[in-house]
Amino acid sequence: MNDIKAKDFSVVVPVYNSEGALAELFERLKSVFSTMNKTFEVIFVNDCSHDGSYKVLKHLTETHEEASVISLTKNYGQQNALMCGFNYCSGAYVITIDDDLQNPPEDIPKLYRKILEGYDAVFGTYATKQHSVTRNVASYIIRKLNHMLFLKDSSLRFSSFRIIKKAIVDEIKTIKTPFPYISGMILTVSNYVANVEVAHEPRVHGKSSYSLRKLISLSFNLLINYSSLPLRLVGIFGLIISIFLFFIGGAAMLREFLSGKAPLGWTTIIVLLSFNNAIVLIALFIMGEYISRMLRESSRIKQYSIREILK
Repeated sequence: MNDIKAKDFSVVVPVYNSEGALAELFERLKSVFSTMNKTFEVIFVNDCSHDGSYKVLKHLTETHEEASVISLTKNYGQQNALMCGFNYCSGAYVITIDDDLQNPPEDIPKLYRKILEGYDAVFGTYATKQHSVTRNVASYIIRKLNHMLFLKDSSLRFSSFRIIKKAIVDEIKTIKTPFPYISGMILTVSNYVANVEVAHEPRVHGKSSYSLRKLISLSFNLLINYSSLPLRLVGIFGLIISIFLFFIGGAAMLREFLSGKAPLGWTTIIVLLSFNNAIVLIALFIMGEYISRMLRESSRIKQYSIREILK
């Protein structure tokens, strides 16, 4: 982004209210790549932070040519911020890392050595995660969803600390969904993906922006945008209820025919309601399938909107 000549590495950092960690993060990244003797750029995507993050980032761009900042017009979320950063990468390898220093930049060489074995992407995985119990439980649920939706190899773990070949990033950029999920999108492009164990440090600056509500929202987006499972479950449920209602209607007709003791008009009402509800449920099932396929084919919602670019 800062130089016409491509870099060896591009680091994309989604930023949200992390002013206390940004300067240290950049210095540690710079030290790592200096030790590796590699050229690099760091693209900070400011996801509408409300603290002093912008001021810190602006100073970094003024004092370091490797630093760039893209400020978004509103808070789009981590996944959309990463997609924004991908569109400005020039490195042969793209690294994504959080802004909170829980992923030590010093583990980047581990990711790099692993991807050189012939993989298209490598995810850092943790022996112990330094998150709250609530966050760990939510992460467990998301991991199970990942395995169900994307992974044939149940031993593979996703994380936001990863290295990706530029060619794979270029493929991901062509996917224009307004609800991106980077890890899943990587798996839709390539199966040559691996893990390498890295450290996970306690959070020192600020607090996580991933609330339980956001984690639930991410889980919902995974199910809706990358799977037709919810629609199929609703459809199956609808068909079961339809069959049940048909039987109720038939039983009501049979009862009146055999005994003739049903209240006046009761059988007619039950039969009409049963058949009507059955038709409605079947129609909703068919419509849901059509809508699901239409949404997968096209979407006009923007992934992000840029307010300002510094260097």
